[in-house]
Amino acid sequence: MALLTHWDGEPVHVWARVWRADRFEAHDVLGSTNDRLRELAAEGAGRYSVVVAEEQTSGRGRSGGVWHSPPGSGIWISVLLPCPGLVPPHLPLVVGVAAARAAERACPGVTVGIKWPNDLQLGGLKVGGILCEHVHGAVVAGVGMNLRVAPGALPGEVALQAAALEGATSARVSVGELGTALLHELHALVPRSAKGLDGEIRGELERRDVLRDRAVVTQQAGPGTARGIGPAGALLLERPDGGRVAVTAGSVRLA
Repeated sequence: MALLTHWDGEPVHVWARVWRADRFEAHDVLGSTNDRLRELAAEGAGRYSVVVAEEQTSGRGRSGGVWHSPPGSGIWISVLLPCPGLVPPHLPLVVGVAAARAAERACPGVTVGIKWPNDLQLGGLKVGGILCEHVHGAVVAGVGMNLRVAPGALPGEVALQAAALEGATSARVSVGELGTALLHELHALVPRSAKGLDGEIRGELERRDVLRDRAVVTQQAGPGTARGIGPAGALLLERPDGGRVAVTAGSVRLA
């Protein structure tokens, strides 16, 4: 495991300046970019500090799930975001909007959907995910997106459910361009979302929401029909009896 002096063809100090990152680290291999950024936060790293890795050996998703991060196959990046309290339910969705916009900027012609609460989808398959964790009066926001996946790089069941950005375009996607677009969007969206989802972001989530008006089963509230996302980031679930409930935690799947 080595700390890199250059990333995607540029010295790391260039990326730190372009991304307005208080600190920036690039690694060839890490257990988890989120874990490393948590360490930097404990050492006093400022907001919008960034850690990236070419490969993660212990990447994880929500609820302790494994996130597969083969070398050279995607962007594995964590950003330290301002947040005075625990992770609010809407923040992973704001990060998801930022990541979806970044993917579409780096890969023109694709349309990225958002699956509540933290998945990015392309053509009905998972192309990325978000993991937000509270630390030292801030939030570590981890973003993983598949750019290219070599045959056999992912386990069989995971491979069947995975998409990659380069599979939707004839051009090679620049990891540096993708990272730059992501940091640009986070700097723009996070401060204005401190108290919840504003009308513009909720409207964008409505357009990107892959669950809306579909039959689902939620871990927290059972089965029903997804009816969008509320201003605080909850999944709005219409129960079979016609009542509605706000789902704030747990997983969700199509029925």
